[in-house]
Amino acid sequence: MKIYFIYSTFNNLKSAKSLASKLVKNKLAACTNIIPTIYSTYVWKNKTYTDKECSMIIKTTKSKVKKTINFIKANHSYECPAISAFPISDTHKEFQKWVIDQTK
Repeated sequence: MKIYFIYSTFNNLKSAKSLASKLVKNKLAACTNIIPTIYSTYVWKNKTYTDKECSMIIKTTKSKVKKTINFIKANHSYECPAISAFPISDTHKEFQKWVIDQTK
């Protein structure tokens, strides 16, 4: 079974930590990594912004990707959250087994 990393951004650390906990508790993610400070520049509704955000990497399995993305979207504070999934082509077998076991 393939491992996927899902990347998303959040407006603050508190909301990222809260969602991370729910993802792991609900076995949608084996693990999350939160990067507490990033600066994002983007255009939203014809206006350019540069905001301080935080980002999260969510480690899951291919079979949980859609459910995890839907869960993030339903529990996210943004109107249009950035949520992207990336397949991991190579990883060591013990890590792969751990992710699979944690998301059963």
